[in-house]
Amino acid sequence: MKLSYEWVKEYVKTSVSPEKMAEGLTMSGSEVGEMTKAGKDTVMELEITSNRPDCLSVIGLAREISAVFDADLTLPSFGPVQEKGAKKIKCVIQNKQLCPLYTARVIENITVSGTCKKITDRITAVGMRGVNNIVDITNYCLLETGQPMHAFDLDKIEGSAVYIREAAENEKITTIDGMDRTLKKGMLVIADEKGPIAVAGVMGGKRTEVGERTVNILLESAYFDPLSIRRTSRELGISTDSSYRFERGVDKGMVEKASARASALILKETGGTASPLSAEGSVKSEMTIIKFRVPEAGRILGMTLTTRETGKIFQRLGMTVKKEEKDVLFVEAPTFRGDIAREVDLIEEAARIYGYEKIPSEIKKMIPQVTRKQRGREVQEKIKQIMTRSGFSEIMTYSLISVAASGRFAMISGDEVSLINPLSEEQKVLTPQLIDGMMKTISWNLNRNSRDLILFEIGKVYAPGKNGFLETAVLCASMTGSARNNWAEGNRKAGLYDLKGALEALFDGLSVPPVFKKTRIEGMVNCADIHIGESDEKEGFIAEIGYGLSDAYGISQKVYVCHVRLDTLTAKAVLDSKYVPIAKFPSSDRDISILCARETAAEEIKKIICRAGGPAVKGVAFKDIYEGEQVPAGKKSLTYGIKYGSDDKTLTDAETESVHGKIKEALIKTLGVSFR
Repeated sequence: MKLSYEWVKEYVKTSVSPEKMAEGLTMSGSEVGEMTKAGKDTVMELEITSNRPDCLSVIGLAREISAVFDADLTLPSFGPVQEKGAKKIKCVIQNKQLCPLYTARVIENITVSGTCKKITDRITAVGMRGVNNIVDITNYCLLETGQPMHAFDLDKIEGSAVYIREAAENEKITTIDGMDRTLKKGMLVIADEKGPIAVAGVMGGKRTEVGERTVNILLESAYFDPLSIRRTSRELGISTDSSYRFERGVDKGMVEKASARASALILKETGGTASPLSAEGSVKSEMTIIKFRVPEAGRILGMTLTTRETGKIFQRLGMTVKKEEKDVLFVEAPTFRGDIAREVDLIEEAARIYGYEKIPSEIKKMIPQVTRKQRGREVQEKIKQIMTRSGFSEIMTYSLISVAASGRFAMISGDEVSLINPLSEEQKVLTPQLIDGMMKTISWNLNRNSRDLILFEIGKVYAPGKNGFLETAVLCASMTGSARNNWAEGNRKAGLYDLKGALEALFDGLSVPPVFKKTRIEGMVNCADIHIGESDEKEGFIAEIGYGLSDAYGISQKVYVCHVRLDTLTAKAVLDSKYVPIAKFPSSDRDISILCARETAAEEIKKIICRAGGPAVKGVAFKDIYEGEQVPAGKKSLTYGIKYGSDDKTLTDAETESVHGKIKEALIKTLGVSFR
């Protein structure tokens, strides 16, 4: 936003220099970035935050200057308009959610020519180009009031009405910049009987543009839905002074006032005849009364405020003090301050106008308190420590992905959560899984000749829910390229069991027993579901990415991934280490070689051994698998090492053999195995 020093001084009675004015605006929140000379005038360029659209006008900034420097504010006249004409045009709003209020005024018998020097100098000083008196006046009023307006050549409008409606799919319009635009369904347009004559709130159409031969005009002033204008502006690739203001929300109370202001200037400049205003719809705002407690505001700011002083600040900012009680003000915010809704908003206003630099600085007295971290964060920190010790590097990826990327892993993630107004096609969906980001990271590194990767990420995934969407914390880990268990071992290709071992180490570090059950997942091979203990609930999976999915990311080497939900793991994880005394009595080891069906899971056999052996079994370790010539077809030989012991005594050979025999009986009865 550019502000003319000479222009704003017309509304604020102050003698402060441009430099002092710029400093005051900056300290109050409207930062002045650059100051330039324009003849005898000084132009300030301000950075206006998105929550202060009222400051995108000379009047809005004049109000700020008045409040900061405690100067009198004089606003321009907003009417009444001398309405000597009788011609009116009908306004038909077909979607009042997108356009709650639309006004139009017919002004006849005008003369289109150049504009007076005052208006021309002011709009050119802030970077606008002079066109003709009608266009220049609408631009002048836009800068002055913050309300965008548009003038149509009335004689070029087909029919006796204008329609504020949504565009049809692929409807065409040539805008005043000479560009042919193809509209999408849902874009708001102003149309006549023939078709669109303007893209609402963004840019007018060439067909009804005001030119040198224009005699009669239709002056538009309206309130359009900010989200609709933002979406249309972005999709068409058009950004104008009008769309910039509509996107942020114009003052609903200024729609008719600005029309009156522009109409009066047009009559003065062109000598035309104005008809009564045609208005359709309304934008009645519920005025909220906010209770402002002066002592509470002083406590929060760390300073002493008075009721009289804060009341004056609010009034200078255009607010109304409806009632005053002891140390309490009841304040009504004006229509142009949509950002004020709570007491804390008023506290901020009082502080910035009073001056942040006037708030006394002191060391706050604090009582140290030790607070315990949230369990979820503690578990995640423990997971990061374990994964890092296992040689993994942590990554962080985007939460937004494309529909295509989401679809590649639809078999594991289900429905997706789409954004209503995405920034791009690549950021259209909240990620339902972390594997896409992991694969992109691997691909990026491989393209830069980093081929041995051991990565993990802890993040959130999203799924549709009753109140919009559900978010769940998950762990995703991957291995690709070479791996080795220790410094003395040579390089070898990483395999699925390397990743499985790291995952088992993680679960062991959290004192949670993992169970892996073979499964099938489309697009992946050697897949296993991950369960916790005896639960049938799937907590995730581990698998090798299939060639089809790898090709989609330009990856030619094998990639192994696991994807684990953290909610159950968080609930069951044991974070506090407990001391366990060293066994007082010696243990003994026995090996057992089992001949079983090829599809029998090694984990299932381990569970049977532990269950049948009871407390005498102190440990079970898988040692070997053999499927050679001596093993019948459809069978495999598995060897386990079993550690036997007791906390109370040394087990005799007979006692150990007794438990060993029970284990064999249980395996025969349950799985029908034989022994080698």
